[in-house]
Amino acid sequence: MRYPLLVAASLLACLPAAAAPVIFDCPRVIDIAQTTRTSDRSWELVADSELPPATLVNVTVYTQHPSDGGNLVPDQTERQDETEVTLWRLPPDSAPYWMACVYRQSRILLAKPIPLEARQCRLTTALLGQQAGDVLTFVCE
Repeated sequence: MRYPLLVAASLLACLPAAAAPVIFDCPRVIDIAQTTRTSDRSWELVADSELPPATLVNVTVYTQHPSDGGNLVPDQTERQDETEVTLWRLPPDSAPYWMACVYRQSRILLAKPIPLEARQCRLTTALLGQQAGDVLTFVCE
């Protein structure tokens, strides 16, 4: 009776190890210093202290570095009771995919490469009424 268990254990040992989940924790709020490149020196740059800081609004996946474009379309979006789960499948590639944190009231993205061994990424957001709201988790595995 020990032989079937030994054979099963040997077969499992030959399978490739699943990639450990990587949790990307985007900063919820970022402080941004803005500037302008106006050539008209008659305008004075004045910072609006009433403007709130930039807040995390979404996470997205890119086929290459975000500065080069290549936004990857999600493979699936599913609504559950109080959450929405968006799934990107990542076919093997020699270059890394990238993820980026997207902020409201900002043109700044915070980006990181996704590990090459990751085969999918999953974004979970809280539903506010009928629309996706706060980012809860972004995990690649």
